[in-house]
Amino acid sequence: MSRPRSSSWCRGRDSLRGECWHVVRDGASPSGTMRIVDETNGTQGEQGSMQSLEQTLAAVEGIGRELNAVTSVMRGRARTLERKSAQRAAVGEPKRLLEGVPFAVKDVIDVAGFPTTMGSNVSSGPDPSTSAPVVSLLEKAGALPVVKTNCQEYSYGILGDESAFGRVINPIDPTLCTGGSSSGSAALVAAGVVPLALGTDTAGSVRVPAACQGVIGFKPTFGIVPVEGVFPLSPSFDTVGLFARDLPLLTAAFAVISGNGSGSIPTGSSPTKAPTVDLSLLNPTGESSADVQTWVERHLGDSAIASITSENTDHLTELIERGIDYYDIVRRYEAYVLHKQFLDDQGEKYQPGVWAKILSGQNITEAEYQSNVVALEELRASAESFFDDVDFIITPAMGGDVIAWDELGPDSAATFMRYSLPFNVLGWPAVTLPIGAVLDGTTSGSDESSGTVCGEASDTTAATSPRAKPLSVQVVGAPHSDEKLLAFVAGL
Repeated sequence: MSRPRSSSWCRGRDSLRGECWHVVRDGASPSGTMRIVDETNGTQGEQGSMQSLEQTLAAVEGIGRELNAVTSVMRGRARTLERKSAQRAAVGEPKRLLEGVPFAVKDVIDVAGFPTTMGSNVSSGPDPSTSAPVVSLLEKAGALPVVKTNCQEYSYGILGDESAFGRVINPIDPTLCTGGSSSGSAALVAAGVVPLALGTDTAGSVRVPAACQGVIGFKPTFGIVPVEGVFPLSPSFDTVGLFARDLPLLTAAFAVISGNGSGSIPTGSSPTKAPTVDLSLLNPTGESSADVQTWVERHLGDSAIASITSENTDHLTELIERGIDYYDIVRRYEAYVLHKQFLDDQGEKYQPGVWAKILSGQNITEAEYQSNVVALEELRASAESFFDDVDFIITPAMGGDVIAWDELGPDSAATFMRYSLPFNVLGWPAVTLPIGAVLDGTTSGSDESSGTVCGEASDTTAATSPRAKPLSVQVVGAPHSDEKLLAFVAGL
């Protein structure tokens, strides 16, 4: 029997407090069972792990590559920026908001001097000479880009099952699906390799892998974060999003990439009235809703935090059903138009499932597309009135439990996107927050004082068995209420 190997990385046990787990892998391969041992001797503040840049780079080369989450390591760029940070400090310049925070970049986002692979063997052009604005903004705030991450090919798929580099491995349990498309970014945050990562979200591609891997995932309001330098899947829905284990860090990073606010969670006097939270999408008989309802009762029941309503089922359902039809036409048309330039010369280089999705848009006419775009814009405008009497919506993060790779079937993608896709269509901001684990069909490890990720159970062996699966909740806000949404989540 191979000797258990102790890794030097940790992942946050509590998404809001940032405590630490020590992870031991039994066996030498990435498929070995992970045992999570609670050790709070690590230090992590609001800006993420306090480990040095060199320790982070070592973790990227070590556990990051074991998880198959790495496509490029940006050690030279990160070291140069770290030296500049030290020079600023030496001459007394004020500390920037994200000073010294390492971050990962999904490999559909340009970083100057590094290939943007899209998780594909298809050549999309020369290596970029300039970085995407979201990367440049983080760097200007003091953050250090250390790694580009493996992803679903061209972001086209919610499961994370097709990349030219192979699948990313889920740090929670190697048998579990990672979700996609931003699977590598989620994995590096979940494994504690980096405290912060960029992804993209077109139908749930940040929130779903965050839920599958037990970290916080945030999709801002559509259009509020620049997407230049990001290879699109469907420009009508694409949004750059964030992964973190620490909510204050995520909030600060959002302030930076949106250019909006100071990056601190709003404090001060309490609102004149408690916000109203809509639970209409929590189906009492739904498998994915029961644990979320239990969590809601613990955190919102009989409290002054919020009032609750479940009276908008018909309204929400109608919005969602209309929007999904528009999404299907618009997304397939836009994806095909983007990729048809590669149709003749490089079609055989695509992953089979991704290529099939691309070809599914070839018979949609421009007139059909344009009519759906107009309808989509009208829906988004009219749907804002939903928030006249509601402040937030709470739903499950996915349509069921996180499932194993060998359990994937023809309906899995729709199940994964059930609660994330509608809010890409509507353009509303949404956060998925880890709240516990599902063990043999029951919630394990819930802590009434805070949201927790899979592994909080006292029996650490059971908590990381194939039957222990992360459980997350989704909280949705009105368009352009991103800071208000993050502040509300911070108070849960």
